[in-house]
This record gives sequence, structure tokens and C-alpha cells, in this order.
Amino acid sequence: MAMGFIGYSTVLPALALALTHSEPLVGLVSTVWVGLWLLPQIIAGRWMAGRPRKKPILVYAGAISRFTLALFAILLIFGKAIDRSWLFVFFLIAIAIFRGADAFAAVAWFDVISKVLPLNLRGRVLGVMQAIGFGLQFLASFVVTWALGAFGPTFPENYAILFGLAAVGVLISLAMLACLIEPVAEVTHNVSDQLNLTQHVRHIWRTDRAFRQLSIARILVGINALALPFYVVHATEYLHVPSDSIGLFLAAQTIGGVLSAAILGVVNERYGSAIVVRMTQLLALIPPVLGAVLHFVGLGNITLATIGYLLAFAAIGATDGSYMVGYLAYILEIAPESERTAYTGLANTIGGLLVIAPTIGGVLLQLTSFPVLFIAAGLGPLAGLFVAWTLPKAKQQE
Repeated sequence: MAMGFIGYSTVLPALALALTHSEPLVGLVSTVWVGLWLLPQIIAGRWMAGRPRKKPILVYAGAISRFTLALFAILLIFGKAIDRSWLFVFFLIAIAIFRGADAFAAVAWFDVISKVLPLNLRGRVLGVMQAIGFGLQFLASFVVTWALGAFGPTFPENYAILFGLAAVGVLISLAMLACLIEPVAEVTHNVSDQLNLTQHVRHIWRTDRAFRQLSIARILVGINALALPFYVVHATEYLHVPSDSIGLFLAAQTIGGVLSAAILGVVNERYGSAIVVRMTQLLALIPPVLGAVLHFVGLGNITLATIGYLLAFAAIGATDGSYMVGYLAYILEIAPESERTAYTGLANTIGGLLVIAPTIGGVLLQLTSFPVLFIAAGLGPLAGLFVAWTLPKAKQQE
């Protein structure tokens, strides 16, 4: 629910746009948000691979990330007394620490849920969990609509409220994480202890075809991030959709996430995670296609532009809702038990290779136009669909 107050594709770009009018810097925010969560996970996964218990790391890293978010919320209260350029710097630092520390917590969390959730129930439980989370984000979207609307508080109090509510949510979640009971894992025959980082990465990449093919598909679908922070900019700045529609976009995004997580969790259970991976590629194609079409038919028709972007953000939410029951579930199924943190860390770090994509998207937008940006963003998922089409079934499913 907390993430619903500071949506990475809605609220964060809007705040960045309020602090700086540079498209590359707006894209940099998304780069930091995604990259500092994905890229450190290869180190985190290797570091944790030989540990029988991951909960201590989960709690300590979670505490660092969550209290950082609370400190930035407090800083925003005094935002009028701070130059906007400096406030943007503090903004980047805060989300870098928040996401970087959470990267370590996330790898630990992936391992814990693999211990406590049986394979035959894992897809459905993850789907239901995500659906409930997106449902709560839907409620948060009404607060976002009020805070950023014409009748809400002024800048920066509006963003201070949103970040403050997010901080409360993640601190409550930290208390819940501390209550987890973790079984002790068997860590014998750990390949990562026998190889250095480079050797281990090469070993997994060469010997595990399923991991290799999934990683290529994930890199390709990640190209859609070129345009991710610029849909809200395109809607409000070019198509002149009112800024208070940002809350509606966030609501549509959460509804898409709820439906996707709930439906694809069942699909995972019945047909396997490989099918869900293919469906993710299709979902990721929808936003750039809609953005390109609306660029030509939505200008001057605010109603059409609003409806079109509601559908686009619903597809963004549906894509987000599919990752855990698709890509993550597939990795957890094919990874050897003693290598699970190493596999998840490596997989997420590979997914982060395109972390610079939003910043590149900002530069591409400056040099060309929105249609060119949207077309470029759609080519990746299209190619990824062909790669994912022959993805083998997970070993444990067989």
C-alpha cells in the first residue's frame, strides 16, 4: 500500500518534474529507483548463499531502507526553505539508499518465502498476495488524486503527505517482517562457495539453458522502461490531460495489477510459470502502442486521451503484477535449493542491465519525439515474445 502513495511511474516522475524540467533527470529518477534495487542483488545473493538463515539480513536491511524514506518525508515538510536543485539531490540520495538497502532485504525475502511456501501453492499465494497489495494501492490512489489535485495542499506539502504516508506503511511492514519464523536451510554442496563471482556467473549461464533464455527475455521486456516515466509527462504536458488525473492513472495501474496478479497466479498453478512469462511480454507491448496512437489521435480530445492512458497504466500495472508469478516463480522453480539466493540475485541483476533505459529514454525524447520513443520501447517486448515462446518448462514442474 505504501508504494501506492509514491508510484514510481506517476508520483515520482511528477515530483522530479516539479524539481527540475530536464527530461534526462526525470528519467534518472526511474533509473535510480529500478537500478539500485536490481543491480546490487548479485552481490547480495552471493553473500547470503552460504547462510542457513536470511531473516536477520531481511530485518536489518529493511530498517535502513524504511527509515531513510521517513527522513525524506520529514525533509519535504521544510521543502520551501530549500532550493529545488538541492531538494532534487536529496531526493535522489533518499531513493538510492531506500532501494539499495531494500535490494538486500528482497533477496533474503525471496529465499524465506521459498522455504515456507510449497511449490504447488506458491504461484497462487504470490498472486493473491500481490492482488491484495495492489488493491490497497488502489485505495492509496484516491489520496494521491486529492494531494496532487487542484483542491489539495500546495507544493511541497502535498508530496510531504504522500511520502509520510508511505513511510508509515513501510515501517509497519518492517514490524511484520520481524515476526516471520524462518526454517533453517541446508547449505551443503553450495557451488557458489567453490567459485568466485565471475566463475559462478559463467557457470550458471553456460549450464542452465532455462535460466539463460529467461534472462534474455527479461532483458528484452525491460526495454519498455525507455518510455515508462514519460507516459505521465506525455499525457499532462502534450495531450493536456489535467494533472489531477495522475491519481486516476495510479488507480488504473493498481486495478491492472490486482487483476493480473489474481488471474496469472491461477494460470501459474494450472499451466506453469513459463506461460505467465509469455503473457508478460504481451502486456508490456500495450503501453507503448497506446502512447504512439494517442500522440496522433488524442491531441485536442482530453476524454479520449484520458481513457487511452487509463488503459495504458492498467497494462503497466498488469505487467508489474505478472513479474512475481512469472519471472520470479520460474527462477525459484529452476534454482537448486542451496543456490536459490544466488540465482535470484543474478536474475534480478541481469534484469537491471537496462536500468539506464529511462535516462536513455529522456535523451532520446530530447533528440527526437514521443512517437520515436514509444516505438523504441515497444520493440523490446515484441522481440522478447519470440524468445519466451520456446521457454522450457521448469524442471521441478516436470
